[in-house]
Amino acid sequence: MSLTVYIDSSIIENEWLGRLKLPQYRLCRNLVEFEADTAENKLAFVAQRLHCDNDEAYIGFESKVNRLAAISAAVFSIESELHDFHWEIFRKCHHENVFWLLPGFVNDRDDINKNIICWGDWFKTTANLYKALPDVVKDMQDHAYQTKPKYFDMFLGSPKPHRSFVFNSVQEKRLFEKVVITYGGDWKTDTFYAADYFVWEPGCTPLQPIIGTADFVEYKGQRTHLSQVIAVQTMKECAYSVIAETDFDNTLSCFTEKSAKPMIAKRLFIAYSGYKFLFNLKRLGFKTFDCVIDESYDLEIDDNKRYTMAFEQIERLMNMEQQEVYTKIKPVLDHNYELLMSRDWDMYSAEQMQLHINRCVGF
Repeated sequence: MSLTVYIDSSIIENEWLGRLKLPQYRLCRNLVEFEADTAENKLAFVAQRLHCDNDEAYIGFESKVNRLAAISAAVFSIESELHDFHWEIFRKCHHENVFWLLPGFVNDRDDINKNIICWGDWFKTTANLYKALPDVVKDMQDHAYQTKPKYFDMFLGSPKPHRSFVFNSVQEKRLFEKVVITYGGDWKTDTFYAADYFVWEPGCTPLQPIIGTADFVEYKGQRTHLSQVIAVQTMKECAYSVIAETDFDNTLSCFTEKSAKPMIAKRLFIAYSGYKFLFNLKRLGFKTFDCVIDESYDLEIDDNKRYTMAFEQIERLMNMEQQEVYTKIKPVLDHNYELLMSRDWDMYSAEQMQLHINRCVGF
C-alpha cells in the first residue's frame, strides 16, 4: 500500500508524525506536487494559520484545505486557538474527511463536533511549567485546604461582557472586601493594558516589553507566557477562583491556561464562559463541583441568566464554611490535578487522529 503524506509545517514533522503509526510513506511539502502524486493513499496535515511554512501565502488556508480534502483520505488541521471566527472557516472548508485539532469543542453541531479532536495544548504547556517547579506546586498544595481570609480571586483581564457582569455584581453587592478582583484597561498596541492593576507574582521577570499576557517572562528560571504564571500569593488569601475564559461565545468552548491554573493549584472554580463549558470540560474526563453547588448555570443558554445563576453560587459559597467545602471537593480537586498533570495531551490527540486515519485509510 503506497502512502504519501503532505505537511505545510516543520512543526507537524517534528511533533506529530512520530506519534502516529503509519506505514512507510513519502513526505511531500508542496501542494501541487502532492496533487500530482499517484500514491494509492494520501494523508494531509496542515498547521492552521499560525505556523505554516509554505503554500498558504499564495492560495489561502480555506482553498488549500478544500484542495487537500478532494484528493486525501483525511486532512488534519492543527491549531492551538478556537474562536468564533472558526465558524467562517468551517463554512468554507469543512468536509467529512477534514478533522480539526483545536483546544475545545463546538456546541450543538454534531456534524462538525464529530470531526473535532480536542487538543489540550494550553493544558500541556501550563502543566509542563509546573512540572518543572515542584516546590511551587508543593507550596500551593500545602495551602490548598487551609481556611482563607477571602473567598474568591477574580482575575478578569481586559473588558468583555462576561467579565463586566462579574465586576458589576461584586460592585453592586458590595463584596470587594471578600474577594481579590482585577479588571479593566482596553487593549493597546504599545503599552500593557493591565499595567495599573496587574498582580505580579514574586520571581516573575519580563523578557520583553509587556504588551499583553501572552508575552514572555522568566519565572523561577523558566521561560513562559505571563498568562501561565499562577498568582500563588493571592491564592493563599482566597479560597476559590473565578475562571473568566477568553471566549464567552455560546457556540463553542475553548480551554486555555485560565482553566488549567486553578486545577493545578487544586481549587474550586466558578466558570464564566459560554454555555456548556463545564459539560465540555467533563468530556475530557474532568470533574466539577456539583457536590457542593448548583452547576445548572452551565446549561443555561441565555447569557444574563447563566451569569446570574453562576454568581448565585459565588454568594452561596461565601455563606458556607470553607472547611466543609474543602472536605467535599477534595476528591474532585485531586482527580483534576492528576488528570491535567499526568495526561500526555499530544498523545491523547494523536491517538484520536490514529482512529480516524485507520477508519479512513484502512490500516
